[in-house]
Order: sequence, then structure tokens, then C-alpha cells
Amino acid sequence: GLISDKTVGKIFPTVTQAQDWNLILVNPWNPLLSGHEVTLEYFNSSHRVDGRIIDDLQAMMDGARSAGLDPVICSSYRTVDTQKRLFAAQVAKFVEQGYSLEAAEERAAMEVAVPGTSEHHTGLALDIVARSYQMLDKNQENTAEQKWLMENSWRYGFILRYPNGTTDITGI
Repeated sequence: GLISDKTVGKIFPTVTQAQDWNLILVNPWNPLLSGHEVTLEYFNSSHRVDGRIIDDLQAMMDGARSAGLDPVICSSYRTVDTQKRLFAAQVAKFVEQGYSLEAAEERAAMEVAVPGTSEHHTGLALDIVARSYQMLDKNQENTAEQKWLMENSWRYGFILRYPNGTTDITGI
């Protein structure tokens, strides 16, 4: 079964302080710890990621391509400053639609991580889409690339963190 991140935080309160670099948990209930450092390297000369995932990421992308698919990375590591800009832009969109600032911030937090709570700050998170459909929306799961990733990413040490229909579990 699935378990809520809120429950995980109660059961495993020190998971964000785990010594294993690949067990870090960053989400709305577990902000990135201050002083967190990551050694970034370029993947395919365009996306920065934690250097420790490059070999597995390359193997996964090669596996998808061997299956006749064309996955592309649309986002990878983000600084907190970049996340601040993305979040502020989403808040502004909702304010323009007539939401109060408080309501706009709450609504924006459902779609864009609040700065300091994005897994992209770790260098371990990527958004991978089909070249033929590059929108990060629920229809992405209908692409052959996303279906392949959902079925196979775990073989390479990755998971789909926010599948459709899990907002009550993930908060996103």
C-alpha cells in the first residue's frame, strides 16, 4: 500500500538526515536541510545532476531509447533562487485570476514546490518527458515514454514521484 508523506515524517522523522545520500526526503513536510551540499555534474552537457546518478541515468535513457522511445529531460537541478522565481510566477498567475495573495500561494504550492521543498534542489530529481509531448500534465502519463519509465525506472534506481491521482498522498 501507499503511505502518506505526513505519516512517513512521523514514522521516520530523521529520514532527511540519513547518512545515505540516496535516502534524502525533500517535500512540503521535509524541507531541504540548511547546509545541504551536492556535487553537480553535467549530464549530456545540458542538465546538472548529482554526479552519483549519471551512470544510472544514462543507462535508463539508453534503455528507453533501445525500446524505440525518445525521452528528453525537461528539468533537473534547480537552485533555491530558481525555485523562488518559478513559485512567484505561479503565484502571480493565480493573483491575476482573482485569487487573494494567500489563496494564490496555497494554490501555487499544489503545483510548484515552495522554495526549499523541491526535490530538484538535491540534484536527484528530473522531469523526463516524451519529445513528442513535453507538457508536464496528466496526459504525459499516456505517452509511451512515460509508460516505459513508470514500468522500468525502478530497475535503474529511479521512481515516478508524483503519479496522477496521488495528490492526497504526496500533496503535489
